[in-house]
Formats: sequence, structure tokens, C-alpha cells
Amino acid sequence: VDHPSTAAIVTLAVTVGTWILTFIAAVNGGIWERIVGYTPTAVVAQFQHGLIRLDVVLIATVLIATGLLLAAIWIRIGIAPQRRAYESIALAAIASVVIFACSFVNASWDTSENRMNSFPRADEQALRQIRSPLQIEVHLAPEDPRRVDFERRVLSKLIRVVPKVEERYVSATSIGLFEQSNPHYGEIWYRLNGREAMSRATTPEAALENIYSLAGISPPPEDDADIFRGHPLTTPPKGAAIVFYVVWPVLVATFAFLLHKEETWTYGSRLAWRCSLCCW
Repeated sequence: VDHPSTAAIVTLAVTVGTWILTFIAAVNGGIWERIVGYTPTAVVAQFQHGLIRLDVVLIATVLIATGLLLAAIWIRIGIAPQRRAYESIALAAIASVVIFACSFVNASWDTSENRMNSFPRADEQALRQIRSPLQIEVHLAPEDPRRVDFERRVLSKLIRVVPKVEERYVSATSIGLFEQSNPHYGEIWYRLNGREAMSRATTPEAALENIYSLAGISPPPEDDADIFRGHPLTTPPKGAAIVFYVVWPVLVATFAFLLHKEETWTYGSRLAWRCSLCCW
């Protein structure tokens, strides 16, 4: 664009457009959910939670490079606008092909200390044995807290482990307030290998139990090593009281005295002179 104000408006339009995509994905799911995963807000949120997905990193890099090249194309004022438009279309087509190819990369790393983005390691090994498409049909409204809980604690982890996961959302409204009378509202259907199971629980334990039952896989035993218990203070702090209440105050006072030594001696000499005059 020719003016910074216009550039700010275009940037705001792109930002609002990503928010609209997020809303559409919350209502429809499916392919929209995959697209929203590459928006700046979603990328930053994943990094904040310690999740590094190779497809997100590659696609973000392609988008950044495309933006820089697009700016380089249009900053050449001496070139005809028609030629710059053709070059931009060609660049967009190449970037679309590369982004489509990068979206099939499934490698990811959970760098969080408590593995908050992943199932236990034993469950992940068992889930990787599932080769058939796993279909999940969720009868919950987009703004229902149970749906948000299910997406964060179950669905996002399944997509990273099971090769083929197809999710589908069914709701008549966006908040689900007037759907409570529907007997099917709140149901979560799991379909695998021609078999299906229904549950209303949104916990990871309930989801894994239904998936193992449909896949004919024995649930792996729990491993205490996968349970993150934090970093408790196992050793009492010896000598902490002396350090905090004796050593540290003495160091502070000594540092203050040395810092203002000249002023202290000047004030002391004046006080001694006045006292000697009074005594005389």
C-alpha cells in the first residue's frame, strides 16, 4: 500500500479475519479446525504451552517468507502493476502447494515438564497401533465448557498420536442453552472398525476406555514414572534463619555504610566539633 495508515487497516483486517476463522472452526470443526491451528494466535498459544509441531513451524516459516517476498515484489515501483500482480499470483500458488504439503507432517514434541499436551507414554504407544480411521461425533455446542474441556484434554492429544482422526460436531445453537431438552445433547460417539460406543464423559480416562474397547486393545498399566509430582522440597533449609535475619542485614548495612562513608564521616566530625564547643 502507499500509506502507513492503509497498511495498518489491512493488518487489522487480516487479524480480524483470523478471529472469524476461529469462530467458524468452533461452530463447524473439521477442516476449519485444521486451518485455525496455523493462525498466529493458535501458534503462539501452542508455544506457550510447550508444544512444538513441525507442521506449524514449517507453515509459519512459509507464510513469513511469502510475506517478505510479496513485499519485495510490490516495493518495485518501476515495474508494471500487471506484472507484479502475475508474480504475486504465482507466489501465492507456490506457497499454497508448499503449505498443503507441510500440513501432512505429523511430527511434534511436547517440551512441557508435566507433559500437559500428551497422554502417558504407555497410552501413546497403544494408540499408535490403531491404523483405521477413528471417527468422533460430539453433540456439544461451541461455547459449552464440556466441549472446550474435551478438545483440550482429549481431542488435541488424539490428533497428535492416532494417524487418522475425523471429528464432527453437532449442535443447533452456539451456546447449547436451549438444547438441554434434546436427549442426544451431550453425547460423544466413537466409531472405529464398524463398531461404535457412546459416552457423555469428557475426561481422558473415559475416552481412552471407549477407544481401547472399540480397537480391541488391552489398556496398558499405569506407570508412576509418567506422573508429574512437581518439585517438592525434600531437604529442610539449614541455616536459612541465620542467613536471612543476621548475615543479609549485616551485609546490607555494611554496603550502605561504605557507600555513604564520606557523608557519614563529615556528619560525625561536625557533631564532635559542636560537642567540644559546648563542653568548653
